[in-house]
Amino acid sequence: MDQNQFKEALAAFPSAQGKTLDKLSQERPVLVVFLRHGGCPFCRQVLDQLQALSAQLEQQNLQLAIVHMMNNEQAEKLLSRYALHNVQHFSDPERKLYELFQVKRGNLSETIGPAIWWSGFKTTILSGYLPGIPGKDIQQLGAAVILDKSHVVASHFSQNSADLPDWAQLLACEIPRE
Repeated sequence: MDQNQFKEALAAFPSAQGKTLDKLSQERPVLVVFLRHGGCPFCRQVLDQLQALSAQLEQQNLQLAIVHMMNNEQAEKLLSRYALHNVQHFSDPERKLYELFQVKRGNLSETIGPAIWWSGFKTTILSGYLPGIPGKDIQQLGAAVILDKSHVVASHFSQNSADLPDWAQLLACEIPRE
């Protein structure tokens, strides 16, 4: 897919607030976070981390956009729990944005296999990110990309359900704004 096709595809998906990723990224750079299903404890951990990073994102002039597979009502309830209710968010139950950005779907060992159990124990029991009702696609992995003028300038694509972005490294990228 060439850049024009990518930009057109971005323009076809409005957020719950009516803006597209293309429009947002023309205004200023956007940290786009692709969540796993809403019941995932790792998803909840990411939302908590994003809430803690909100001042830094604002200081770096980065907008936050969240892509999820929930309906908007479910998403707003979950986002409100982490004080992220004012964030642009995109309901994508058909996973079209996930596919556009090539966000990986994990196999069973990458999503709930033995290698994930220790991380899951630490996240759920030790850190208190209790799971909710599993969502539509428990095999969908997460990702985070920085999008500027419809170009990906930095990214982290999870290799398993416990693989969360190194936010400091991701946010340290150079954004070539004109």
